[in-house]
Amino acid sequence: MASKKVGLVLILSIISLLLLNLAVVSSQLDIKKEVVSPVAIKDLNIPAEYTLTITNLGASDTFNIYSLVGITLQPNESFTLGANEVKVIDLKAYPPLELKVSPDYYSFDYKIAGQKAGIQSDELAITLVYLKDAFNFYVDDINPESTNAIVHFDNRGGHVFSNINLDLSSAFFTKTLSFPLGAFEKKTIEIPIDKEKSRVLVAGPYILNAKISAEGVDTATSVVMKFTEAANIETKQTDEGILFNRVEVEKLNKGNTNLDVSTVITRNKFTSLFTTFNIKPTRKESKGFTNTFIFDAQVAPGKSLDVIAKTDWWILIGIIVAIILIWYITDKYIRNKLILRKTVGFVRTKGGEFALRINVHLKARDFVEKIKIIDRLPPMVKVFERYGAFAPDRIDENSRRIEWNIAALGKGEERTFSYIVYSKVGVMGRFELPAAGAIYEFQGKIKEASSNQAFFKNEPGAKKD
Repeated sequence: MASKKVGLVLILSIISLLLLNLAVVSSQLDIKKEVVSPVAIKDLNIPAEYTLTITNLGASDTFNIYSLVGITLQPNESFTLGANEVKVIDLKAYPPLELKVSPDYYSFDYKIAGQKAGIQSDELAITLVYLKDAFNFYVDDINPESTNAIVHFDNRGGHVFSNINLDLSSAFFTKTLSFPLGAFEKKTIEIPIDKEKSRVLVAGPYILNAKISAEGVDTATSVVMKFTEAANIETKQTDEGILFNRVEVEKLNKGNTNLDVSTVITRNKFTSLFTTFNIKPTRKESKGFTNTFIFDAQVAPGKSLDVIAKTDWWILIGIIVAIILIWYITDKYIRNKLILRKTVGFVRTKGGEFALRINVHLKARDFVEKIKIIDRLPPMVKVFERYGAFAPDRIDENSRRIEWNIAALGKGEERTFSYIVYSKVGVMGRFELPAAGAIYEFQGKIKEASSNQAFFKNEPGAKKD
């Protein structure tokens, strides 16, 4: 039982990370979440933003939203929701002061407390960064024939910047730029290369330094830019599919000398879990939330370096479906709020008839109500009209059912129902009895439970209780 509980906790944890945008439904509030921007920038005090659509499924109440894990939530004012009333809240989550690592991705609990309904918990995911990690900054490869360097500056979050100042410096050029940047905007910048400088440079990696200024805050970062040889390498790249994404990069040597060729494929750490390659990477480099896979090879004339990256999201979908099935089975068969156990014992009679006492034992794990216990009579037997502490409410000889009705059971409360069946015909060997069942109501939902399948073994000379 302990291992099952540990497994259940692990399952629920995985679901909370993978299904962020699913609705959270409770007996009081129905909460639907939309991520406006999952990125919070600490040194600009810019929060992550979400839109919560909250429906009150219960009685009119006053609520507060707060967090206990160092995340500051706004708005933090109380709000009142009537029965079935819907409220849309633009929620802002400010990063904690103790942030040291950037980027830092995790999910956190926030709570909605009702004055009458009590506290309801939910989860949000957030990426905590400093300004320098709020952008995806990289440069396309350049070669001696290139006249411009292609610099990419992508806004990773859903925040709008009215003005970004960018000072770039490298062995190939220096450039100062100023531009606005919209939410999730991807900006491509072409910068002329200084031919006098590049003419004396050898092929290889070079550092591009960048000073970024936004909202009165300055930060610095750098990226590697690759200066390729002036060789006749033809590169073909295809990118197709969504649920099964296939990216193929082919670098064909159309020259007349052996050439060292390198292919770089970048994936975030989450996508990397579901990505496979047709060949093994020469090396892998990790920086922040990004994995860079580098494939190096010496390619002979007429040959090619062909790298195929396959990202199979069907695996993730299969995992999610399996988790949902395991959760459903666990909740239905392991975490029932009503436990039934059926036992049977032999009863001696004056007339020598074959008789058995059948006990159905109930134990409530939580408060349950409107309980109906149903047991099925074994074939070839009749009910002896003497019962235990609780007489059945109904006996149906045609359908061979015996039933008890209980208004409610408190948490930990137990009941035992017993009755005797007999037969004029003796039974030898294994005598099986069907499982007992129960239908009950828990927190307004109808649930079912069943007992074990008891049996009695009658053999000559066997001891009978």
